[in-house]
Amino acid sequence: MRAEVDAGASTRRACRRVGTVAGVHPGTVLAWWRGSARPADPAGAAVETGRGLPRGRALAVTRLVAVLGLALLGADLTVGDVLPVAGVAVAGLLPVWAVALGRYPGARAVLLLTAAALASGLVLVLLPGAREVEPRYAVATATRTLAVVLGFGFTLWCRWFLPREAVALAYGAGALAVNLTHLPGSANGWKYQLALPVTIVVLAAAQRVRGRAGTAVVLAALAGLGALSIVHDYRSFFGFAALTALVVGWQAVSAARRRHRRRHRRRHRRRPGATLATWVASGTLLAVGGFTLYRAAEQLLLSGALGTVLQERSQAQVRAAGSLLAGGRPEWAGTWSLMRHDPAGFGPGAVPRPQDVLVAREGLATVGVGADNGYVDNYMFGGQFRLHSTVADAWSNFGWVGVAFALLLAGLLVRALLDHLTDRTADALVLLLGLRALWDLAFGPMYSNLPDVALALALALRPRAPRLTAARAPAGRGRRRAAAAG
Repeated sequence: MRAEVDAGASTRRACRRVGTVAGVHPGTVLAWWRGSARPADPAGAAVETGRGLPRGRALAVTRLVAVLGLALLGADLTVGDVLPVAGVAVAGLLPVWAVALGRYPGARAVLLLTAAALASGLVLVLLPGAREVEPRYAVATATRTLAVVLGFGFTLWCRWFLPREAVALAYGAGALAVNLTHLPGSANGWKYQLALPVTIVVLAAAQRVRGRAGTAVVLAALAGLGALSIVHDYRSFFGFAALTALVVGWQAVSAARRRHRRRHRRRHRRRPGATLATWVASGTLLAVGGFTLYRAAEQLLLSGALGTVLQERSQAQVRAAGSLLAGGRPEWAGTWSLMRHDPAGFGPGAVPRPQDVLVAREGLATVGVGADNGYVDNYMFGGQFRLHSTVADAWSNFGWVGVAFALLLAGLLVRALLDHLTDRTADALVLLLGLRALWDLAFGPMYSNLPDVALALALALRPRAPRLTAARAPAGRGRRRAAAAG
């Protein structure tokens, strides 16, 4: 129903089409739509506000709390590097926003698996023969993980009162304000401080422009963000921007073709039961497009078309590891060796032993990382395990329960993205953040990138459709069918 309305169909025509496909009376569809439709925001965007929520002045106060909380989450401030300020704030509001978890598929499972992962990490550090633990690192890892997941739930609640673009804008503004203070002395300000918050703010603002002009503005914004990423040696982010632009353009062409078809054909019925096929088609398109862009970017980098500095670095990575991916992210080679040697994991704050470093070096040597490498000694095993992957760090800190937690986030994110792609409603903000989150799950440090993954998932998840019952269906044939379906 949402896809039909977004494509330009009137409510009556959309109800008739959806009812024809689903075998339900159009009046029943209309009753469901009126009961679950999201009221319009004053600025024109849809808000996922449900029945029984505050109105008037109470709604204004609630939105203010939501905006301040989102900005605090984006700022990511900590006290003594161990106590997240936003985590304390959203934890205090837990009784308020916990009700939102039931409306989004998988949200409750995320919180439950987080608790199980923290318990698993505690068991790992208390086992006989466990590694020495640095208490400060252990507390920081546990509190940050918990704070990020609580912030995920809070963000879902905020979507009841704010349009998606406003949620992203508040979060991005908070992140940008704090990251600007970290620019002095940064080795690459765009890559490490500005790329993500600027992208969130720019795309959130661009998506407020509706229609074909909005698509043009979004594509122009993606082109600018991609160009900045190439200039500042952020190759992966350039790939995300390019793939996002490809999908946004494809959706715009598909929408134009549907409008043309409807003008020339009075009735156009979608085939029922095509959900799995469209999921496969959307996933295949995304995978093929991503692989094609990766190969094209690889050729551009190796040929020197994007600059001699990037060419020399890329050629060195290919010579060492055989590919840009393995050469750019060699930490997984060391992680596999550690997993084979000690599969249970180590626990939060565990201090690496000399034997752990030797085992990891054996794996790193297979991708051309030599023994005299300060990155390995000072970062990966400098007082704690930093494996530069959210999945790998989750295993190191919380064992296989942590891996299950990370894979749950990945599965929910993939499903949400495929849902949007199937309905042709994947906007640039959700798609780019979702693609980057999947990359971070595989190749981004858990401590710094888990908040970005949580934000992407909170923006991508779609609320469950309310259950249609006979009480909400109109009288007659529609009421009887709704009762039978319920």
